[in-house]
Amino acid sequence: MGDFGLRLEMLGWTLAMLVITSCVHEAGHAWVAWRLGDRSEAIRPRTTPFTFKHISLPFTIILPSVMMLVAGMMMGGAKPVHVRTAIGPGKMAAVAIAGPIGNIVCGILALIAVVAMVHGGWLLPTMDLGFDDQYMFALQAVLLNFMLAALNLLPIPPFDGSRIVAMFLPERARQIYYSFTIPAIIVLVGFFFLVYFFFEAEFMSVIQAVLLDLHNIVLTLRDWVK
Repeated sequence: MGDFGLRLEMLGWTLAMLVITSCVHEAGHAWVAWRLGDRSEAIRPRTTPFTFKHISLPFTIILPSVMMLVAGMMMGGAKPVHVRTAIGPGKMAAVAIAGPIGNIVCGILALIAVVAMVHGGWLLPTMDLGFDDQYMFALQAVLLNFMLAALNLLPIPPFDGSRIVAMFLPERARQIYYSFTIPAIIVLVGFFFLVYFFFEAEFMSVIQAVLLDLHNIVLTLRDWVK
């Protein structure tokens, strides 16, 4: 990503979207858990995204902000919803999938908002001399939702995809599978730094290609609205 000033300017767009999509993600978990029988006191207040109970200062605000300013990439999340595993692995899988679905819904709504702003002239989708900064930030905020959905669907503990895999495992194998949570986190953090230090150019070229595809979708939808 570009210089520090550009990252700082981009921070507001992406951090705001991270907070929104993370709250929707966790509210999705809580709402489905509540509907499927987890009536614990901690669950009920988390069934709506409109609460500060989802926000973790270190992981929703500080860590993503530092990562964006230092590395030009943002990762983070909200406070996890602790669901009683007693509801069973099948229901736990349903609870898990609700989070990424929330991210995807946020991404679609954010895309619609960007199309509306382009249509109204508030964002300029120019590519003559590269993306307009504000437009590029908006596209990256949209993309963040889909990236978080894809990340959370990885079949690796502690991501939501692991709950779907666990549904098909016998109890003993399920416990062994979840025991890899801490090593998996360490490996993923190491992988992130490996990509950043050795493959940053390749990674950013992939992101730019995806943003270009997203840009073409925006133009197609704008023309369709016309």
